[in-house]
Amino acid sequence: MNQIKCVCIDIDGTLTDPYFFIPILNEITGKNLTKDDYTSINWLDTYGPDYSEMYKTFDDEYSYVYKTSTIVEGAKNVIENLKARGIEIHYVTARSKSIHDITAQWIADQGLDPNRVHSLGGNHGKVEAAKELGCDVFIEDDPNNAKNLAEAGYKVILMDTNYNKGVSGNNITRVNGWDQVKDIIIN
Repeated sequence: MNQIKCVCIDIDGTLTDPYFFIPILNEITGKNLTKDDYTSINWLDTYGPDYSEMYKTFDDEYSYVYKTSTIVEGAKNVIENLKARGIEIHYVTARSKSIHDITAQWIADQGLDPNRVHSLGGNHGKVEAAKELGCDVFIEDDPNNAKNLAEAGYKVILMDTNYNKGVSGNNITRVNGWDQVKDIIIN
């Protein structure tokens, strides 16, 4: 990719394991789902109508969960490599604004810049955030966000998951890990 000055990175499912939430959600819902069952990001599809509204309050009611996740292998090294090349990095998350401090602290705990966290409070603002930040490439796992960003003209690196298998198109490059992210951006 040519002349990349700014990369935006989603957090959940991109910097963290995309299936990190499954044991926690299984405990809350009494289900016993595995990552093979996790083929939709829509909680109504995944957990049924009894839990379809849980997504709206999850960040506030279960904010402690975000403190326990870990960064996926290779992510920090790639981010440091990109920064060393003068590429600006922003962490753009759909997490609630009410847990911004928890999110920023988690980023800091990973050795990354907490001042670059943008908490949107939902998925609806990622295209606008990309525009405001001057994003050249957006690293994402959410199928809807990936499609919306790509349709708006942004290059999207899509982290491969069971719930985004059907996503492809112009401006979308699917990867299996952070080594591939590095290869795409730097080469």
